[in-house]
Amino acid sequence: MARSLEFTFGGNTFARGIEKLDRTKLYGSVVVETINADGDICKLSTLASDGRTLIPAGGTAFGYMNPDGEWIDRSDLVPVDAKGKPLVEMESSFKAPTEIAEAVSVETFLDHSIRLCYRLTGDDPLPQPLLKDLEQGKIFRVPFSYRGGIDPDVAFILQGDRGSVWMLIGEESGVGFIGLEEAALCGADKAQVEDDDGDEGDGLDFSML
Repeated sequence: MARSLEFTFGGNTFARGIEKLDRTKLYGSVVVETINADGDICKLSTLASDGRTLIPAGGTAFGYMNPDGEWIDRSDLVPVDAKGKPLVEMESSFKAPTEIAEAVSVETFLDHSIRLCYRLTGDDPLPQPLLKDLEQGKIFRVPFSYRGGIDPDVAFILQGDRGSVWMLIGEESGVGFIGLEEAALCGADKAQVEDDDGDEGDGLDFSML
């Protein structure tokens, strides 16, 4: 069952489920199985550092230890900045309403690399002002955090060609425009250009080639 998100727009609240769109739904999937000489399916295992112990899939995990070497739970960890000051954590988007308020340009949207696509599903009607904005091609930016944390993702809400509403998760690409001026040459290329500029001719007769 799809998880549900709660949104607010202009004082109106509505809920929508999210349905992840991945490559398997678009193109299908292929499963490669490895079998032994008897036709039995092989299972992946990891060889431990002692060179003798085989660890089956799922037999390893990450853990957390304090400076004294004591095991601690992840819930006991507190995120801090470089100066040791505690950071404010964002609650999971599934636990608190997300306000839709910031409209962005197409250029801002295209400056981000999209890595996840969710279709907003459900029968809960969208507020008419929001529906009108989406139909006109407006794009809204909201913060999104699946599990909560200190670094929420950037999410864009927009409408597709057939009226479906999408939430696209991405991150800013960080590609900046430098300019159209001629790039400077350096190193061996620069030396070669200087040699060519000072050469009056090498006496080659291209009709001989």
